[in-house]
Amino acid sequence: MVTLTTDQIVERYKELMEMVETHLEGETLEGVKSIISHFENRLMEAPASGRLDYHNCFVGGFLDHTVRVATTALKVKKQFEDLGVEVQHPDSDVFLAAMFHDWGKLGDLDTPYYKEQDSEWHRNKLGEFYKHNEIGEYMSVTDRSLWILQQFNVNVSTEVWKAIKMSDGMFDAGNEQYYRKPSATRNVLHYIVHMGDWMATVAEKQHHVQGEVKQKEKEEESIEKFKEQMETTNEVLSATEETQVSGDRAKELFEELFGDN
Repeated sequence: MVTLTTDQIVERYKELMEMVETHLEGETLEGVKSIISHFENRLMEAPASGRLDYHNCFVGGFLDHTVRVATTALKVKKQFEDLGVEVQHPDSDVFLAAMFHDWGKLGDLDTPYYKEQDSEWHRNKLGEFYKHNEIGEYMSVTDRSLWILQQFNVNVSTEVWKAIKMSDGMFDAGNEQYYRKPSATRNVLHYIVHMGDWMATVAEKQHHVQGEVKQKEKEEESIEKFKEQMETTNEVLSATEETQVSGDRAKELFEELFGDN
């Protein structure tokens, strides 16, 4: 299972805080800092998903994902502008929407969204290392994100609200009604955040999920090689017994076979 070191998690936390200080100001900055302070432990410990075949299913995975999405979303905005698209949203809006698109995965004010899976069967058979806590009223992740912002009096514009709400794109059927309605103000913020989220997730799956599969393949390959060596060793021992080869000759055979290993 992929893990981040304590130093890597702390470094990611510093990156997020630098972005907060760079892109936010005034009451929004103070409100966001209050949210971070309240959720600080969960922010640094929570995974981004509960299963290994999803993305960032490990301690610090949520924090890593949040930084990736915010960074990528800002790059997507720049790419739109390079294509001549009129983007009416400042970097502060892009960052705020990207940062909080998944904040509901940290749970409510008192209860974490995830807890460790205590079922060995689920861990071994499904790769499910985290399961959901029972948290009061049901809310989707994005709705809970918006609710948390409200609890800390962080007011967001209509465009930022929609970008958080629509961050899962058409993967969430409930977003279809929003995507089908044209925007008179050429609002592309929800596309920017969704693309940032999707692109970051693809990268995380390649870096972590596929990387873990490759590591497992290497381990299996090493096991097979070891088995082959053991079979060869047994054959040599058998031949030695049958022909009564001297101890010195047996030693020579082993050196010829394994001298470079």
